[in-house]
Amino acid sequence: MGFLKGRIEDYSSPLAGVPARLYTGYFFLKYGLEKFNGGFGGAALHETLTKWAAGPAYDLYIPFLLKVAIPHAGLFAHLVMFGEIVVGGALLLGCATRLAAIGGVFLCLNFLLASGAPILSVEQPVVFILLLATVSVSAAGRVLGLDFFLKRLLPRWAA
Repeated sequence: MGFLKGRIEDYSSPLAGVPARLYTGYFFLKYGLEKFNGGFGGAALHETLTKWAAGPAYDLYIPFLLKVAIPHAGLFAHLVMFGEIVVGGALLLGCATRLAAIGGVFLCLNFLLASGAPILSVEQPVVFILLLATVSVSAAGRVLGLDFFLKRLLPRWAA
C-alpha cells in the first residue's frame, strides 16, 4: 500500500492552507482580544458553563464541566483568552503553524462539546476545526509566514 507514504505536505499545496490560516487566525485573535479588552472573566464563564451543563452539553463532557471547569471558571476564562490570542497571533504570523492549528482544534473541540453544537453541522466550531485541519496538514506557515525562516529550528511537526 503506497497510499500517503512520506510526509503529509507532499500531498497538499502549502498555498492552499494560507487563506484558512489567515481567516482562522484573524478570528481567534479578534475573539481573544475582545475577551481581554471586554473584561471577560470567571463570572460570565461560570454562568455560561452552568447553563450548558444543565442543557445542551454532550453527556460525556458534563462531568468535566461540573467537576473541573465550573469550579475553576476564573482560571479557564484566562486560559481560553490566552489560548485564543496565542493561536490567533501564531496563525496570522505563520509561526509554529501546525502547533497553533492543533491548539485551535483543541479550543474549538472543547467549545463544541461544552455548547452541545451538532457535530455534523456548519456551526462555527465545526467550520474552524475543518479549516484548522487543512492548515495543519499543509505547510501553510511556510508561505507568507515565519515558518519559512523557522523550519530549520522547529521540529517538522510544529512548523
